[in-house]
Amino acid sequence: MGATLTGTERVRLWVTLGACAFTGAALLLAVWLAAEAFEERRSASAASDLRFAALTVSAADAAPATTSVTTAGVGEALEVLSGDRDRALHSLTPSERERAEQLLDEIAGCAVMLLDPEAEAHDPHGHDELQLLLAHAADTAADDAATAEGRAMGAVVVALVGLAITGWLLMRARYRAARDRELAAAARRLQALVNDSPDMFVLLAPSGEISYRSPSVDRVLGPECSTIDDVVALAEPADQAGLREQLHHTVGRSAKVFSLATCEGDRGWFETRVSDLTDEPLVAGRLLTLHDITKEVELRDDLVRQASTDVLTGLPNRRALEGILEHARTDLATSGSMVAFLTLDLDGFKQINDTLGHLAGDEVLTHVARRLTGTLRADQAVVRLGGDEFAVVLRSTNPRAARRHADRLLRVLDDPFPVGGRTEHLRTSIGMALTAEPECVSTLVSEADIAMYQAKRSGGHTVVVYEPTMEEGALATSRIARALRSAAYDDEFHLVYQPVVTTDGATVIGYEALLRWTSPTLGTVRPDEFIPVAEASGEICSIGKWVLATICRHLTAGPLAGLDPSVTVSFNVSARELAETGFVSCVLDSIRGWGLAVERLVVEVTETSVLDNTGVARQRLEALRAAGLRIAIDDFGSGYSNLGQLLSIPFDIIKIDRSLLLTLSSMREQAGGDPAEPCAIMEAIVSIADVLQAKVLCEGVETPIQARSLERSGIPYVQGYLFGRPQPPEEIAAQLPAATTEFA
Repeated sequence: MGATLTGTERVRLWVTLGACAFTGAALLLAVWLAAEAFEERRSASAASDLRFAALTVSAADAAPATTSVTTAGVGEALEVLSGDRDRALHSLTPSERERAEQLLDEIAGCAVMLLDPEAEAHDPHGHDELQLLLAHAADTAADDAATAEGRAMGAVVVALVGLAITGWLLMRARYRAARDRELAAAARRLQALVNDSPDMFVLLAPSGEISYRSPSVDRVLGPECSTIDDVVALAEPADQAGLREQLHHTVGRSAKVFSLATCEGDRGWFETRVSDLTDEPLVAGRLLTLHDITKEVELRDDLVRQASTDVLTGLPNRRALEGILEHARTDLATSGSMVAFLTLDLDGFKQINDTLGHLAGDEVLTHVARRLTGTLRADQAVVRLGGDEFAVVLRSTNPRAARRHADRLLRVLDDPFPVGGRTEHLRTSIGMALTAEPECVSTLVSEADIAMYQAKRSGGHTVVVYEPTMEEGALATSRIARALRSAAYDDEFHLVYQPVVTTDGATVIGYEALLRWTSPTLGTVRPDEFIPVAEASGEICSIGKWVLATICRHLTAGPLAGLDPSVTVSFNVSARELAETGFVSCVLDSIRGWGLAVERLVVEVTETSVLDNTGVARQRLEALRAAGLRIAIDDFGSGYSNLGQLLSIPFDIIKIDRSLLLTLSSMREQAGGDPAEPCAIMEAIVSIADVLQAKVLCEGVETPIQARSLERSGIPYVQGYLFGRPQPPEEIAAQLPAATTEFA
């Protein structure tokens, strides 16, 4: 054991050790080659491993032809060499050790560089350099085999290569085990994702049969869904052809949406995509993916319903009207009948909304919606256009039937509405347009709107059917509305005054202020043309303030300042003004601001404007009357008269409308009576007024016979062209007799 070996013995020893090491490595290599032959059928990576096996065989035969090395194998070999290098080289002579270490350092340096996963990208020739170094080592061993030193060096190289192979094989075993574990874990993760995914995956074989379906298919569509026909049968009948076409022919990223029956008995919405994976060996088919979008579709439909439904009434809104008219247009193309479009405006709604509050207004609108809906058939529709405007669409109708329906709507809305424990009345203006031509349906809305405004100008509470000649009137109305906005500020208005006299014409007891308008662009515009427009647009409120301020100025610092203080001046107040919040205080502040006695003014309100909003009108009129103003009911007898409601309103004067005077005169003439004789109806009105302690005045008197009949009937005061036309204030004092105090 302690004997010293000669140089020749050392060479033999190293050769023997190298041979033993290489023999062990060769045995492992044989096992590895058998495993690689099986692995080649499983993985494409076997090729590189076999190339490395060829390298080791070539190295053993000392015939270093073209070789290749895997980065992982070299790395593992270096790990083995790190523990055995010193022991393997420790018996060499210094010169032999220096040469071996130099060679191994070169190999190690090159191999360490190759351990970097991106090394080949940085240095594509790194593998070649390593192969040359190994070849150089083999060449050195072969060239120096004739000498003892060379043989020793060759033995060392062979031993080191054997150790490298052994380490590499151990590494490969660990690598494969780790890789198999990773692949198994990945497979389990993928399977878990597929099992728990809400999406459904169906693999269609080239034959058209379903070769695989994910568990979610059974959960959602049912286990009996095993063929393409089963999937197609779940779609709506109208969609089945489209789904079948997609399954058999459509491939791509574009998705389609279908409604499918689910195993729970309801229907769901699914986004479907088909991917062609026929060329993928592990799939070899077409992959159908179904993504459940039921919640998204329901949310979208809900948003569409909200956007097309009036929140307050639940009726379709203006946005939904387009679809309703489209259905009507389609119906016209096949039915041969007509479509009628009705626009309804609630004339007295603003007063309720402004005086009783928005909650009361909402309550009225809800009642209106219910009443309108109750008059419709299944093929008819009612729409809330906005505010107090509604529309009704009548399909499969004719002019006579449509008119009957419109009249029925008037009657339905004529009944009082319960609002906060009280009742309120509304007047409704209806415009109607009809067509039998599908291409004309889109114009019905504007035509009915024009007719509706014509109904409002006619006094409201009526139905007007559109006629082409109304277009010109609508354009004129639009021009008037634009010009009215600045008329008061541009000093385009002026007042004229018509006298109120005793029936014998002897004494002037007051005047009525009448508004006149001369527009620089429209010329002289009649009151019956611009007053309805002003009321509809709301401009009447600012105009009314101008009228009152001008009257006060005329009576205090203007042409009428010299009149007897007992002479009264009356001015008209519209229903729109009467409903304005703060109306009473505005009137009183304006009068007192000019230093005028309130007793010199008379407020005239129409019968219809008072009866449309009895509660609010009574409160406002009582407040004005308590402050000292007198109240006159204007146009009495021109509309519907409800004596019970009239008695609940505070007033001091009844102004009989000219239309009633003409009607009564005509009736007497047709009966062959004397038109100058007393009129029983006029006498009855006087009797009622006496009971109510009110005065009676008849307007529109134009002939002496009318005046004589009124005087004999007991009518004390009259107004009309027979006694004086409306005149500017500057002409009044000189042309009219002195005033008296008979209204006092």
